Amino acid sequence: MLPSALIKISNLLEYTKQYFLFKLLSFNKASITKDTLLLVRLDSIGDYVLLRNFIRLLKESDKYKNYRVTLCGNIIWKELAETLDSDSIDKFLWLDRKKFKSSFVYKYNFLKEIRMCGFETTVDLTYSREILFGDAIVKASNAKERIGSEGSLDSYVWWKRKLFSDRYYTKLIPASKENLFEFYRNKEFFQLLLNTDLHISKPFIDVSKISLNNLPFDNYAVLFPGAKEEKRKWNINNFTKIAEYLISDYSLKIIIAGSEKEKPLAEKITSRFGKNIIDFTGRTTLSQLARILSSAAILISNDTGAVHIAAAVNTVFICISNGNHLGRFNPYPNEIFNNAFYIYPPDIMHNLNNMEVLKGKYRYSSDLNINEIKPESVKEVIKNILS
Repeated sequence: MLPSALIKISNLLEYTKQYFLFKLLSFNKASITKDTLLLVRLDSIGDYVLLRNFIRLLKESDKYKNYRVTLCGNIIWKELAETLDSDSIDKFLWLDRKKFKSSFVYKYNFLKEIRMCGFETTVDLTYSREILFGDAIVKASNAKERIGSEGSLDSYVWWKRKLFSDRYYTKLIPASKENLFEFYRNKEFFQLLLNTDLHISKPFIDVSKISLNNLPFDNYAVLFPGAKEEKRKWNINNFTKIAEYLISDYSLKIIIAGSEKEKPLAEKITSRFGKNIIDFTGRTTLSQLARILSSAAILISNDTGAVHIAAAVNTVFICISNGNHLGRFNPYPNEIFNNAFYIYPPDIMHNLNNMEVLKGKYRYSSDLNINEIKPESVKEVIKNILS
């Protein structure tokens, strides 16, 4: 059987299980609590960084200023949200996406907890709505008012929303068909939700709230060699060459950042350079990463949440990207942050004067080989920045 057919059967089974799960949930009754608001956002770290400043504006708005706000979020950015945003969010509910997808019991118990809270209003803040995640939580909440975006135009999912989950909502907010940078996409949604213009021009993180022990050195660059998908990971040998260049030509020390999963990558670099480099993978929280980046001379990273944190703390970065979601998550518009430098495979770099065409071509995905990007190309951009 073809892999695509297997995927379709698997999805159908998941939708069927979710249908019966909702039937079970219907036996649980909860009274609606007035002025309670559930916000749902379950995607990755960078998505939250580009969203979080709008939640404060929502909390301060005339429409929701008297509401008790609960955020249902992805547990991978729990520490960042609780450190930075506890003053604008009254309660957090943390979801483990892997368990929610794989365990019927976990999913049922989580959705039951949502239902029994009795929220008056639920808002899914996600443009790329997911039927088996955010949409499921919206339906389970059984809120009097259930609001979401009309959703992204990805061909593989938009018709499924029309068929299965658009009806879970009492109101769908229109979304421009234009390929908007995600910060602007969030701004569009919140302005329509709150029915007012919002005067916010960029994402930002106040690092003064973040405690961090003294770093072992002052003049340093940060390398972030990990990424969620293999196709977005530049070869670790290339990162090693960049580390060597930064040390030898600019006398910079190096911090390797990332999760515990990136430690094997970090070890391939640290074994070469002794006291000039330190491995922080798995040793810092996300908020501490923001503090580290805020004092760095430069970040060099794959296309990950690290670049969005760097932009939010005004640190220059070079992002090595295969062009995935071009226009939506990269490159940064200059008016938001003009110290963001992107290096793509040759198919994109040789056609930058046709950026709008490229954004259309790679709007939803890119399978370009990231390792067609040569270390010399990155060194040239470093030279232009640091010299």
